[in-house]
Amino acid sequence: MFKRLTLCLFAIILTTSAQTTINLSGKVLNRAGYPIAGAVVSLVNEGSKDTSTNDGSYSITKNSVAVSSLAFLPKSQAITVENGQLRLSLPDAMPVKIEVFDVKGKLLAKEVSSKVPGGFYSYNIDRNFRTSLLIIRVAIGNEKFLIRHIPLMNSYSVNQSRSKSLSQGASLAKITAIDDTLRVTADNYTTGSVAITSYELQNLNIVLDTATGVGRSSGCGKNPTLKSGRQSVQVNGQTRNFMIRIPENYNNTHPYPLVFAFHWNGGNMNEVDGGGTSGYTWSYYGLREQADKSTNNQMIFVAPDGLNAGWANSNGRDLAFVDEMLKRIKSDLCIDTTRIFALGFSYGGGMSYSIACSRAKVFRAVAVYSGAQLSGCDGGNDPIAYLGIHGVSDPTCGIGGGRSLRDRFVRNNGCTAMNAPEPSNGSRTHTCTRYEGCRSGYPVEWCAFDGGHTPGNVDGGGDDGAKTWTKKKTWEFFTQF
Repeated sequence: MFKRLTLCLFAIILTTSAQTTINLSGKVLNRAGYPIAGAVVSLVNEGSKDTSTNDGSYSITKNSVAVSSLAFLPKSQAITVENGQLRLSLPDAMPVKIEVFDVKGKLLAKEVSSKVPGGFYSYNIDRNFRTSLLIIRVAIGNEKFLIRHIPLMNSYSVNQSRSKSLSQGASLAKITAIDDTLRVTADNYTTGSVAITSYELQNLNIVLDTATGVGRSSGCGKNPTLKSGRQSVQVNGQTRNFMIRIPENYNNTHPYPLVFAFHWNGGNMNEVDGGGTSGYTWSYYGLREQADKSTNNQMIFVAPDGLNAGWANSNGRDLAFVDEMLKRIKSDLCIDTTRIFALGFSYGGGMSYSIACSRAKVFRAVAVYSGAQLSGCDGGNDPIAYLGIHGVSDPTCGIGGGRSLRDRFVRNNGCTAMNAPEPSNGSRTHTCTRYEGCRSGYPVEWCAFDGGHTPGNVDGGGDDGAKTWTKKKTWEFFTQF
């Protein structure tokens, strides 16, 4: 376990606390852009709140708020900032996240590593930034630290005694680092949360999705005819087959999330349903096991069977297959139409990407494992929650193609573009990055791992459906909605 770090400050400590003001405003809107009245907007840590008006507007203001303040350039045996270098001394391997903000709370850079080896870890601050003041948030394991730092100016470091702009209390209040969350709740809508690093933000609009249970399929309340096992539908005069798994304690009044899991090139629906050589632990890419472990997130799973063991989607035939399956399932079973998901590996990843392009208003999120643009991209302009997982040394579907698929939805979802960190060859680790600035409800995550063309990567090397981290990552990504 990582021992709690103590920051030993040098020079003169400015203060142990500071005063700042709160001036937050914006609107609460639904996905169609219409205002939501009566939404409660609150600061989780500070406690202030407001209720949105008929036009969706909210405003939280407060003249004086005490917040904790950290001195400049802290030193300790574990964290130091010297000559523009942020240096960490880690006793053991552990996750590290570094976020760099300007004084207004805008995220400038982010570096995330899921497992940094024990020893020294450095990040060059002054090489990357030229501004008067930076606020750096460092997370080491479960510990979090806020650091103020003045980068190099004209080739020399500015320490606190030379910084005239920080000598007055008013200036200090403006640059105080904030670590809070703006939470929004409203009847019949999902709760929205936005991390903030400044209490002075205007035009901060929050978009909420309709709550689970509002989108109920026509099959709710009916006695179902579909049973777990092999099923079929007719698509343009052709019989198409799929496997379906329905919870044993299925309740026809409860709307269930629906997950489509597409097989790889040369695979089939039986292998997805049965989990292949890994068995139950890898059934539906491990999500069936995750659902069975959950007490409140049961799901209905579907494994479609591709033509010629693939997903060429010629003339949109596989998308038509998806449409027919959805029509049949939603009319017979109670489905939560706001939580329909797709995932797949390789060719199946390409099919999931095609769904993201053309069915973003039907599917809530997709997870693309080692995918490429193999099944087309009809449309491709709408936002959808997107998770990409790819090996840095994939010889079949190169990671460059995976990045390209990801970047389409970085743009569509309004996220801040960045070069997401990826593990080096030989590290035998994985790194996951959640993009900043995305539209509320439309996150993009990218997980790169030191490995090749596989959906079940294991840290330390290898491919094992029972031990892989990918199933938990995808489960957490889908169940956030």
